[in-house]
Amino acid sequence: TQGVPCAGGHRCCPRGSHCSADGESCIASPGTGGSHLAPRAIPCPDGQSECPDNATCCVTASGSWGCCPMPQASCCADKVHCCPHATVCDLAHGRCLSPAGDVPLGTAFPAWKRQLPAPVTLRQVLCPDGRSACPDGATCCQLPSAQYGCCPLQNAVCCGDGRHCCPQGTACDLERSTCTSSGGWAQPLASLP
Repeated sequence: TQGVPCAGGHRCCPRGSHCSADGESCIASPGTGGSHLAPRAIPCPDGQSECPDNATCCVTASGSWGCCPMPQASCCADKVHCCPHATVCDLAHGRCLSPAGDVPLGTAFPAWKRQLPAPVTLRQVLCPDGRSACPDGATCCQLPSAQYGCCPLQNAVCCGDGRHCCPQGTACDLERSTCTSSGGWAQPLASLP
């Protein structure tokens, strides 16, 4: 879990370590705790994918994002290969061209989904049975089965039929299927999902 991907995309190391330059071993990062253990990642333009810190996001042939295993790389037009910074893709010859000389094309590997920073868990409302929970902003209401359902209203009034609920400060009128207030207005009952 929370492994650190190595360049090349085929190997990874446990959290709190990093990959050796040759990608053959994992090196424990000094110190414990702190954000410097997490691999710094580059978010891709879709906002959902990311690449290692020393890589570059490139669109792949499938339309998803991939990672070119070099910083500030040039993504090639074939959406498969990439070249080092300040070089030009020569797909016909499978090379990256630069005034300093040619190098072979690099291959992008799939990007991974961004790990959203904790806390990811939404706050929840625990129901009276101690087992069920509803999303924050909802209300637990007992269903006819004696289990709990969630009314999509905060501090709601649970109706006696176990199937509906009404906003705070109103009353269930099951005969007319409305929520009525002392002010005289009425609105339809909300169903319990």
